[in-house]
Amino acid sequence: MKTQYLPHRKNALFAACLLACATGMVQAQNITFSGDSTPVGSMGPNYNTTDITIGNSGAGALAVDGFTQFGNTGVTIVGANAGSTGTVTMTNSSNWETRDITVGQFGTGIVNLNNSTIASSVAIIGQNPGGTATVTVDGGSWNIPPLYQNDMTIGSNGGSGTLRVLNGGGVATSASFNLAATTGSAATVLVDGPKSNMLAVYNCSFGVKDVASVQITNGGQVECYQSSYLGFGTVSLNGADSMWILGDSLDVGNNEAASNAVLTIGEGSAVSVATNLRLPNASSASANSTGTINIEGSSIPGVLTAGTFEFGVNGQGVVNFNHTDASGDYQFGIPLSGSGTVNSSNSGTTLLTGANSYAGNTNVNAGILRAGAATALSPASDFVVAGGGTLDINTYSPTVKTLANAGTVTMLSGGTTSVLTVAGNYSGNGGSIALNTILGDSSSATEKLVVNGATSGNTILNISNLGGTGAPTTGEGILVVQVDGASNGTFSLPAPGYLEAGTFRYDLVKTGNNWYLVSESRAEASGPGVTVVCSPAELSDAVAETATCKVSLSAASTTDLSINLNVPGANPRYTTTCTSPLLIPANATEASCTITSVANNTPGDGDVTALLAVLPPTVADAYTVAGPAAQVVIKDKDQTDNGGGENPENPGGENPGGENPGENGGGTAPHKVPTMGAVSLAMMASIMGWLGLRRTRQSRSSAKTA
Repeated sequence: MKTQYLPHRKNALFAACLLACATGMVQAQNITFSGDSTPVGSMGPNYNTTDITIGNSGAGALAVDGFTQFGNTGVTIVGANAGSTGTVTMTNSSNWETRDITVGQFGTGIVNLNNSTIASSVAIIGQNPGGTATVTVDGGSWNIPPLYQNDMTIGSNGGSGTLRVLNGGGVATSASFNLAATTGSAATVLVDGPKSNMLAVYNCSFGVKDVASVQITNGGQVECYQSSYLGFGTVSLNGADSMWILGDSLDVGNNEAASNAVLTIGEGSAVSVATNLRLPNASSASANSTGTINIEGSSIPGVLTAGTFEFGVNGQGVVNFNHTDASGDYQFGIPLSGSGTVNSSNSGTTLLTGANSYAGNTNVNAGILRAGAATALSPASDFVVAGGGTLDINTYSPTVKTLANAGTVTMLSGGTTSVLTVAGNYSGNGGSIALNTILGDSSSATEKLVVNGATSGNTILNISNLGGTGAPTTGEGILVVQVDGASNGTFSLPAPGYLEAGTFRYDLVKTGNNWYLVSESRAEASGPGVTVVCSPAELSDAVAETATCKVSLSAASTTDLSINLNVPGANPRYTTTCTSPLLIPANATEASCTITSVANNTPGDGDVTALLAVLPPTVADAYTVAGPAAQVVIKDKDQTDNGGGENPENPGGENPGGENPGENGGGTAPHKVPTMGAVSLAMMASIMGWLGLRRTRQSRSSAKTA
């Protein structure tokens, strides 16, 4: 990590200005006033005047070019009245020394300094309603020298001002910067590029009464020697070596009603506060001012250093760790005090190393918030770990005020010595706690959770065995969760619901208020028996019918139990909701699924059988297979109605019943005598006649041969 220090020095820009003033006027080269300006025309050498107006009611311009220096002892206004536009362009190392200068008084004022310099006693950029000003210092400078000790104001009395400092340019005042100085005004500042600089010998008052926006990018720097503040608006830094350096204190959010300030420290940038940082500097607990600090970046997140860091008494200060650096190298070491909120809100890892004592919430919404010192996790803070967040106590044994856990709390770096103590209540909102234990007898070393208050909800304990070979536990077992208050929470082990070491199995058991690991020999630790039964066992395909298959345990498990099944294969004759594995919830003894026939009238498609069987567990001894497979037969309705014969009028064949309990009193049923109609008899006679004729011809043929 880099720590930024304030260079206590006079700005080189002041030295340059003083040198220019001492050498006096040099011969003017190109000085031209045009349009609606006073004066008007091209000025000769050694030009000096009093008041200057550029853009009085219309459009006016001043162009200064070459190694030129000129001055005026009066007031300068650029964009004087409503509807006017005044433009000043200075190039090629031109110098202008003036007294009071206002850019955008009621009209529009534009000043472009290209490698050129203005020195003035007072500077106002965007002054009144309708007054709009844009000043660009591109490689040049604008100074208010120490001789005058006056402020530079950007946006006042309802005006709007923009200052852009680019490409190594500099703006300096021997007093203060005032941005958005009055209600209804606005200020925008950009300091961009290596060696681009703003410097105030006194303080920087950003967003005094209304919104100011300050951007420090790509190596730009802002230096404020005395106590400074951001009242309304934003200061954002981004890019390598971009810095805001403060020689005294900084308030982010102040006593103004509804003050709302945001400081964002992005990739590769830094903010250095020599003394106290207040977030916000609220006058009372009921004040509605707010302050927010965002730490952003990826490979090199923003760095914040300060002597002390105090949340405001109104509890409206927020620190957001929004960076994405997951290397674990990012450290935040300023001790936090007061009452505020700390959020871990992105995928990065933040190592807290200060002695923190702040009250309010610590929200681990995402990423990893890791303790880097024994006092890094504030004992006065309420910790809330969301589903995507991880709270890592590292190798320490901290105490927190309360803990609500829907994510992950880990102690895995602490060997078997770390203890997490919750002074108040613990809420398990489906989260997990990871800790180390040596699986042995009841005296085995272990990390543990100690809750002085009450517990509620459900929590998974992910316990890692550090070399334990297993042993019988005596008494209550190995204590892993101690609850001093009402023990209403449930703690459980992940599937299969127990741990193994050597020939021993360890279950998590609640005794009294506390939770212990209790061992037993694996030979005695086989799980419950599992059976499956489907009812009814036969379905018809005449209509859709459903069989319910129940998978039952001989005894309830204290944890969720996954049962492996051999489920029925896909078949167009039925559908099924049975899947593998089938989950039987903790403390339940059965779960069910269904097999449903598909209605159809396809003749002769036969019966089919759907088979459902319990398979051995994935983890040994989780349960035992205690019964045969269940089957459901889907009967072919067409075949059932036809009895299997070929004559639908006589489904049983010639004698389907074998016996006739009717008129014959149970004797053999008489056979029907076949009869023939008249047509059939005629056909029979014709056939017999043909056969007789054929026989006669054969006899005659035989006689001739003889």
